[in-house]
Amino acid sequence: MDKIQTTKERILIFLEKNNIKKESFYRETGIAASNFKGVGLKSDLGVDKLAKILKVYPELNDNLIWLITGEGELENNMVVQKEKDHQPGDLYNSDINDKIGDLLANLFAQYNTQDKSLMFLQSQINKIEKKYSKAISEQNKILNEILLATKLSAE
Repeated sequence: MDKIQTTKERILIFLEKNNIKKESFYRETGIAASNFKGVGLKSDLGVDKLAKILKVYPELNDNLIWLITGEGELENNMVVQKEKDHQPGDLYNSDINDKIGDLLANLFAQYNTQDKSLMFLQSQINKIEKKYSKAISEQNKILNEILLATKLSAE
């Protein structure tokens, strides 16, 4: 097995080994699915989010060193059943919730990326506008000096 690089990846392993649906994890912890996808998966997990996770899944406290550093192994003797008992036709048992959650997370991540790109472009435009404004101001100053010199020489 390849070495897991991030705490988030280890959390996903914990969920998988304990048959906890990602949708339930996101709902119970209040953490957005986008934190565990794409670029978000490689970013650090904040202490506040880690605290939320440990509060909802206190059984992870026994595996804290593994969770944070990746050293050691996830204890297999843990049995976690966070899913509530629902009827077979119940939406909570349906994989569609996971698919919808994944789709929404992907859409949010794309929106967030585009929003950041637009903000960057807007800041670049603002910088260019300031440079042009300064250049025009300097040009007007030089033109005024030329006009004044021309007026003085004509007199």
